[in-house]
Amino acid sequence: MLRRLLPLSVLFCLLATSRLDAADDLPPNIQAAPGTCFTYQAVAETAGEIDPAAAIVDRIELQPLQFKIEGKPLPQTRLRIGVLPKGQDGPIPNDISAACTGEGLTFTCTMRCADKVVGKFSAEALQTKPPEPKADYLKLVIEAPTVLNGCTTGKSPSDVPAALIGKQVILKGAAAGTCFR
Repeated sequence: MLRRLLPLSVLFCLLATSRLDAADDLPPNIQAAPGTCFTYQAVAETAGEIDPAAAIVDRIELQPLQFKIEGKPLPQTRLRIGVLPKGQDGPIPNDISAACTGEGLTFTCTMRCADKVVGKFSAEALQTKPPEPKADYLKLVIEAPTVLNGCTTGKSPSDVPAALIGKQVILKGAAAGTCFR
């Protein structure tokens, strides 16, 4: 009896201590608690103000997700990101990052499909005046070519426009329910 339990206990320990590096590695029955929605929507430029992202995208959405297994939160934050390129219609292509790294309200996130990296971005909460614990604005930088819907079965992969790489985009906070509807 002990001989049968030993291999199972080793397997359980390996599973329990393995890192959840990719969104597609999350268990199917896991629940996500969405945080504040951060959005960017292209607006007509006014004289003197040039928004570099307005010519590239129509909408960007970013939302922190805290995952829970059996009611207990995982310590890592993951971010759901969606980018709707200029002139495209339909639902916003989006995906969930692997566990992000960073301190405070600064995150560096990688998009993965199993062991393959399919994108990288960083997000940083901008200070409000007077300083508050809640951020109203977020600075987003796509750091490498990124594919959305790349890991999702049944959805077409969508490349984030290459012109957006390296550009700083300021997203505004909104109610959690306004993202990814």
